[in-house]
Amino acid sequence: MSQPRMKQAGIKQRGFSHLSRIALLALVMLLHANVAASSELTTPESTAPESITPESITPESVGPASEAALTPEQQALLAEQQQLEQLAGSVVELSGLTGLGLQARHLAQQTLNQHKAALGYQYQVAGRVAALWNPQQLSERLKQPLANAELAELQQLLALLTDNRMQQAREKENSAVADQDSQAFLGYVQKLRAQPPGAARLQVISELDQAMRFSELLVHTRASVYGQLQAVLKDWQPPENWQANLRNEVQEFLLYTYRRTPNDGIRTLTQLYQQPVLQQWLSAVQQNLAAFDQQAATQGS
Repeated sequence: MSQPRMKQAGIKQRGFSHLSRIALLALVMLLHANVAASSELTTPESTAPESITPESITPESVGPASEAALTPEQQALLAEQQQLEQLAGSVVELSGLTGLGLQARHLAQQTLNQHKAALGYQYQVAGRVAALWNPQQLSERLKQPLANAELAELQQLLALLTDNRMQQAREKENSAVADQDSQAFLGYVQKLRAQPPGAARLQVISELDQAMRFSELLVHTRASVYGQLQAVLKDWQPPENWQANLRNEVQEFLLYTYRRTPNDGIRTLTQLYQQPVLQQWLSAVQQNLAAFDQQAATQGS
C-alpha cells in the first residue's frame, strides 16, 4: 500500500539527494561486511554474521567504529538524518495526537461494557483495536508523513507547537478533559443547551475546530473502533446519528475549554493552526490514518 507522504501535501524533500542516501547506505553495509570479515579471520570458530538488509540500516545501527570510517560529508548526512528523526518525534509528541489511541481503547472498552459482551469477544475486540491504535504504531503513522520533510519545515512545525499560545491552549484542553465528569462541566453544558451562545461565538469555535481537525480526527477514531466492534459483535450497531452527536460534544467541549478566552484570542489560536506547514501535516496524517484503516479492513475481511 502506498502511504501518503509529506511530499504529496506540498512538503519538499530533504536537503540531500536520494542518491546520496543510497551511497551512504551502501558504504555502511560495506563497513558492516568488513567488520564481519575481520572478525571471522581472527575467530575462525565464530558463527556467521546476521544478514544485512537495507531495512536494518538505521542511524542507531551505525556504531561508533562504523561512523568513524565515514567521510566528513557522510557523517554530516548521518547527523542530519538523526536530527530530522528526533525533530519528527518531538513534533508528534507535542501535537498530542497520540492521545487518539487512548480515546480508541477507552471507547472500545466502554462499548463492550455497555453491551455486556462475553469475555472472548472482549479479547477479540481489544486485540483488533490494539493492533490499530497501540502507541508505538500510532506514533510511527503520525511520523510517516514527516519522513521527507526538510529541516526548516520540521523546525517551523516545532516552533508552532511550542508557541506560548499553543502551550496555554493545551493546558486549557487538558484541564477541560479532567473536568468532564465534574459538576462545573456538566452544569456548563446544561446551560449551553438551554441558552446557546451567540452566532459570533459559535463561528470562532467552529473555525478553531476546523483548523485543529479536532472533530474530524475524533470521528475517524470512533469510526475505526466501531468497525472493529461490528466485525466481532454481529448483533451490535453504532448509535444513531453518532457523528452529529460527536460534533456537538466537541463544540460543547471547546466552548467550555475557552469559556474565559475572548473571540480575538480564539482567532489568534486558529491562525496558528492554519499555518500551511501545520495544515499540510494534519492533512497527511488524516490520509495516513484512513489508508491504514482501509488496509486493516481489507486484510481482516
